[in-house]
Amino acid sequence: MGAVFANQVRASIAFVGDGARDTFPFDFDVFDAGDVRVAINGTETDTGFHIALTPTDQGGGGVVRFETPPANATTITIARQLHLRRLSSFDAMSIPRGDALDRDFDFMTAALGDVDRALSGTLRFGSGQRDGASAELPVIEPGRALIWNDAGDGLANGPSGTEIAVASTKASQAQDAANRAEAAESRSETARASFERSSARAMLNLDFRSGDLLAWEDERRMPVIDAPVSRIMDIRETGSLVRLSSGAQLTLPVASVARNGVRFRVFNGDGTMVDITTAAGDVIRPIHGGIDATVYPLPTRGDMVDLICDGTRWFAAPIHESGPVIKLLRTASQSIPAGGAFLVEWDQVIEDSHGHYDSGVHGVTGLSPGFYHVDVGVRFPITDQSVFTTLSLERFDGTDWSSHLQANDITAMGSGAAHSLRLNGIARIDATPATGLRLRVMHSDTETREIGDHDLLTWCHIHRIGG
Repeated sequence: MGAVFANQVRASIAFVGDGARDTFPFDFDVFDAGDVRVAINGTETDTGFHIALTPTDQGGGGVVRFETPPANATTITIARQLHLRRLSSFDAMSIPRGDALDRDFDFMTAALGDVDRALSGTLRFGSGQRDGASAELPVIEPGRALIWNDAGDGLANGPSGTEIAVASTKASQAQDAANRAEAAESRSETARASFERSSARAMLNLDFRSGDLLAWEDERRMPVIDAPVSRIMDIRETGSLVRLSSGAQLTLPVASVARNGVRFRVFNGDGTMVDITTAAGDVIRPIHGGIDATVYPLPTRGDMVDLICDGTRWFAAPIHESGPVIKLLRTASQSIPAGGAFLVEWDQVIEDSHGHYDSGVHGVTGLSPGFYHVDVGVRFPITDQSVFTTLSLERFDGTDWSSHLQANDITAMGSGAAHSLRLNGIARIDATPATGLRLRVMHSDTETREIGDHDLLTWCHIHRIGG
């Protein structure tokens, strides 16, 4: 038997049941049937099977035969487990038989082999750490982790599970606070940069002449006033460009000698019925020969007129433009990368009078030189984190894209709602080839956000208002 044990490298074997097979052989040697352990799906069992050992001179090993075949896909493990014992007994006067000694040596060899295999699956000191360290366990304290002591030469009781959970929560809170602080720093830097003329340009040249905060100007340095509701103009707003929308009515100041030369440029921004009226019964005289009236209508989208006071009345000088008129909508949601910037991809073209929409750049290209009014809205879902957002209208000069107009906002906090981001302004297109406009959105959140899916609330309107 000794030669057999010398060549064996394993003392266990595993099978997978198929529901029909009931006999499973093993090829490692044992000394009796009590040395064989049988487990089904990792659970040891000692009933429901019989063990037949193969004689040693025929190769050793044996067969485990189940009374009922193990179920399909079950794992059957057969292993050797030797209990330390003496197989032979010798007295002082007898002469030991060779086969008895050989059997005892085989048993010791097999037992030591099993111990060696068992030790390979235990925690052990490395070869350079065996001296000066102890693996003796400290006094048991329920719920405590086991750690190395401060000297690193022995084991000690560490923190409890509750203390570890609290520390983990504090660490998560600290990481979240660090992330928010980093995001806040980024937002503050962006906000500071947005108020620098070199970054924001005409968009944020503030004008306080009207008594209201005018947050943007057109490229001709005319303060721009957005009037979605009826508005009474103040004389200090002379030189302003006024956009009427939503059926609004604009009321002009009283004509007087002191106001000779006062001028406003007014245009219909969305095609609703908007008009201009005068105060104190003054009349408006169309220079094209129309009838003097106290009300001057602008019934068509893009209708534009210069109102000029000569000291006694107002003159209306219509300005005719042929377009283009472009309306783009985003009706499906669009993911915004965490802390990133991306181009809005328009999935519907509602109107494109001159065929300028370019799906390759998600904007319009080939615009003729002139001034264009741009009105942009983006539906941005709000969450429990307020973030700094920027809408940037980029202009193509024939070589590259660059930021042309910007609108900045900080979203509200909450759930189940959305924040409307707006950008209104006058974009200038120069006399260079392949000029175009497109919209980019940026935000400071550390998580991915989305433009909300809606068929009306994410739009881009572009209309030519001057050559």
